[in-house]
Amino acid sequence: MLEEIALSWFRGASTKISLETQNKSIVIHGPNGSGKSSFVDGIEYLLSQGKLQHLAHTYSGRRQELGIINTGATPDADRHVELRFKGASIKGTIAPNGACSISNREIIENWNSRRIILRQDEVSEFIKASAGDKYSVLLPLLGLDPLENVAVNLRALGRKISEIANYDRVKGRLSQLELDWRAKFGSDDWEIVKEKLKTVYRAHMPNGSEPTSLKALVNELRPVLDSVVSGLQSEHAAHLAIKTAADQPLKKHLSEVQRLAVEALKLSEPLIETRLSILESTHVYAEQLNADGNVVCPACGQSVLASDLKAHVASEKLRLEAAIAIFGERNASLNLLADSIAIVQSCLSRPELEGWLGAITAEQIKEHVSQFRALQIEALREGKLDASSTAFTKSIHCIADELAKAANHVPPSIEKLVADLGMLDAASHFPEIVRLRSRIEQIDVLTNFIKSMENETREEIKAQTKSIVKDISDDIQGMWAVLHPAEPIDGVHLYQPEGSDKALDIALRFYGREQLSPRLTLSEGHRNSLGLCVFLALAKRDSNGGPLVLDDVVSSFDREHRSYVTDLLSQEFSDRQVLIFTHDYDWFVELRTRLAAKLWHFKILLPWKEPAIGIRWANNAGGFDLARELLESDPASAAAKARAVMDTQLAAIAEVLGILVPFIKGPRNDLRFAGDLLERLSKDCERKMRRKNGGEYTVWDVPTQKAKAAQGLLLPFANAGTHGRYVSKGEADRLIDACEAAIDSLTCEACKHPVWNAAVREHHLRCDCDAIRWRL
Repeated sequence: MLEEIALSWFRGASTKISLETQNKSIVIHGPNGSGKSSFVDGIEYLLSQGKLQHLAHTYSGRRQELGIINTGATPDADRHVELRFKGASIKGTIAPNGACSISNREIIENWNSRRIILRQDEVSEFIKASAGDKYSVLLPLLGLDPLENVAVNLRALGRKISEIANYDRVKGRLSQLELDWRAKFGSDDWEIVKEKLKTVYRAHMPNGSEPTSLKALVNELRPVLDSVVSGLQSEHAAHLAIKTAADQPLKKHLSEVQRLAVEALKLSEPLIETRLSILESTHVYAEQLNADGNVVCPACGQSVLASDLKAHVASEKLRLEAAIAIFGERNASLNLLADSIAIVQSCLSRPELEGWLGAITAEQIKEHVSQFRALQIEALREGKLDASSTAFTKSIHCIADELAKAANHVPPSIEKLVADLGMLDAASHFPEIVRLRSRIEQIDVLTNFIKSMENETREEIKAQTKSIVKDISDDIQGMWAVLHPAEPIDGVHLYQPEGSDKALDIALRFYGREQLSPRLTLSEGHRNSLGLCVFLALAKRDSNGGPLVLDDVVSSFDREHRSYVTDLLSQEFSDRQVLIFTHDYDWFVELRTRLAAKLWHFKILLPWKEPAIGIRWANNAGGFDLARELLESDPASAAAKARAVMDTQLAAIAEVLGILVPFIKGPRNDLRFAGDLLERLSKDCERKMRRKNGGEYTVWDVPTQKAKAAQGLLLPFANAGTHGRYVSKGEADRLIDACEAAIDSLTCEACKHPVWNAAVREHHLRCDCDAIRWRL
């Protein structure tokens, strides 16, 4: 159990301020800005390893030091947050630059701030959120965020494997080799290929014994064909170079590159992968969106109707996936074109073609030849050369046409030799084809396995979500019934929208009609209480021992429903430490009078003044220190505050003690001020208040006297302060002391518990040690 939260120069705290729980649940009241949430922030700060989610913005500094450290702290100040338990403590020490060093964090490593801390804004935001955002919020509460992280990491792992293995490049290279293979052999059938290779072998080595393996055949043929090529006469060598160059399909490759370039013209290549990644997330968002009006597509920036976003995302995703495919094809075509140009350039640089090149007389053709021979192959592969430009196109076409003309005069024997050499080159790449196929198969096996694991993880998340949602729906309905008894709203439960694994929403029956969202019919207050039920039902499942921290969660609740929250906490969390922070003084008083003092501790924060003073505790939980804060500056307001405290506290106390007051017609019956209640309390104390004296319980008149004394001062001083008349500091001080004494007289001096701490059914109320009693 948490025993203490200590803050020093953290958020609103200056020098060390401690919240000591006395090993109980605790309720802290403080005006807005008094520093209540600094204690909540302290817990979250240690759980989140030195970060606060609500300070995650530009203005808080790199390490949130501008928001975390009290602005009044000196450089050598002791800045820390500490949680203390029995025999152990966790301490986060904060450097001037916001860096945090946490010791013994393993004590709370199983706690999750999303499971144990609930703030008012989180209640309302949860109900207003889309089904997908609800899923994200509830995932850690469901305990399934580790599985979600596994699924996300598996997807990222699959992509990283493909990236590291150069999957796209390997696949492109294989495709290029297979295209060349089919172009040379005209078939993938191994028997046909083998027969063509044997024909080449017999033609050049008629007396040789045919090798049984492709490797041996290539190894034996290569030196023979090289010898044939090297032995060619100059004219035949020129024909061989021309035919080899002319066989390169320059025009075909260029046409394909330009066709794909036109298709991709309006697409921005560097952003496509990023936009597609965004679209994958937007696709989930679109499935879960439940809104009207226009929304902006995160991927393309277009404004579309919310109802049309899903179709728009699907269309945009298909378009970008197609674009990526186009860019992939374009890159492959560029490589093929670059390879063909490289081969032609190599042929044109052979000495045997000098005569042919020298015979070209047309200046325009000579210019194109010169431009062609100067083309940078790597620049073309990288897309730095514009393959669609007029100059580039004319150069390619000119060279291809000239080579085609010259190839018409190539002797048949040279044409056959070129074909044989082409088949030999293609066959020599077969081992690489086999290796690349094997490589791709290995990558596919691994990535498919990872994808199947991701799918199985998603299915497990879906199954567990359904199971947990079914379990907690009963708790949600039960808690809702406590908060809203006898209201025609029932059937409250969580559900997963059809066709979406990563979404959750809340359904209910409203006056007998099924509603798929609370936003359709429930008021803001009802929606917030529904959000509180969901959080508490999920928090109830947490078995990691952390406290339940509620930070101003009833701000939008009316008085009646606040009282039901008190019932809910008593019924459902009596076995768990609960930390309640509230600025609502009326609710604080109600909690103080209704919750068992032996299980609950109550404290009040004074208004915050300045950074150097920081957070301050009132001396007790009576609330009168709030009035004393005004004594110096405004005694009349101090008197008015004392009366307000008495009005609130006595109303709650009178209800618990069952004090009967004369009926007043109309709304004033519920708005009695403290003077009326003190008058009746003083009379009832004479009849009902008893104190243990030896073995007997005798009349105890101290509460009666204190009540009469306070009543005597309320009329002249409190009324004067309330109505703006002059009240001296001494008068206000006397009034505050008298009112505090009247309230304190109902508390046992021995056990420090009020007389209503425990009840003996139909007999009496008593303090914890049974030293004082109130007869029923």
